[in-house]
Amino acid sequence: MEEKENEVYLTRIQSQLPSHLLVQVPKLIPHFQKLEALVPIPRDIPDLLRKGIYYALLQSIVRLLNRETDPFLPEILPEYKELISTISETYATLQPEIESNWLDECIQFGDKSAYHWEWKHFDSKELF
Repeated sequence: MEEKENEVYLTRIQSQLPSHLLVQVPKLIPHFQKLEALVPIPRDIPDLLRKGIYYALLQSIVRLLNRETDPFLPEILPEYKELISTISETYATLQPEIESNWLDECIQFGDKSAYHWEWKHFDSKELF
């Protein structure tokens, strides 16, 4: 039942996604369902915060997949909780308006986070 709820939420917000994420939705739904089973995503939160979390998670998964990194590696999974926590704390501090660039910033944060995770867990070890 919970998987269907996630699919419905992704379907509900997909018309609001930027085109680069929108085209990825069919491929992302199974990945996102797996992520939801492994990482709890807050439910009873303001809609703008929830969208920001989803947008950041979606972008981080897209970036990892594009770089041929499994988004469910044991090293990566704990990073999603940190991403959710950081976005939630930032939201609480900023209290962004719907018209703000909040969602764009969340997408960029998800993208930068994925690059950082890759460097932190894999590339930095190769350098040293």
